[in-house]
Amino acid sequence: MKNIRLAHDKDLKNIEKLLDEAFGPGRYARTAYRYREKHNLISEYSYIYQDNKQLLASISFSQIFINNKSEGLLLGPLAVKPGHVGKGYGVALVETTIKLIKKSKKYSFIVLVGDIDYYRRFNFKQISQPLNLVGPVNPDRVLILNLDKKMKLNKLEKIELT
Repeated sequence: MKNIRLAHDKDLKNIEKLLDEAFGPGRYARTAYRYREKHNLISEYSYIYQDNKQLLASISFSQIFINNKSEGLLLGPLAVKPGHVGKGYGVALVETTIKLIKKSKKYSFIVLVGDIDYYRRFNFKQISQPLNLVGPVNPDRVLILNLDKKMKLNKLEKIELT
């Protein structure tokens, strides 16, 4: 889409403002932010949706590992400007970035904390194995998109995201 582009350093201030509007100051207490403190954002997958120079949505990814061996990405934050939710901007960003990530063949999976009803359309699934996570989170909201058919998660093995 013509309105989607790679985020640049000059966008960071506006992205932070958008995140504050979308999630409020409590966003820093979320589990996903604990992981982002340890791993920088992967700039090649940080995109924005912009219309008439107005930032309407953004998406970012950070590196993450399952059991210290399988390398993947943590999706988020995905944010849409309040008042513009439901117009497809977030969907467009998720579709665009997943396509790029799959094409790169660098990562085995994408994981996120979110609503299955929203992310099911992108083939994310709930993780059925026991989880060891940083911070409190509802395990039903931890979703995964397996990008590597060779990566098998043992149903009895506890999954640790690092």
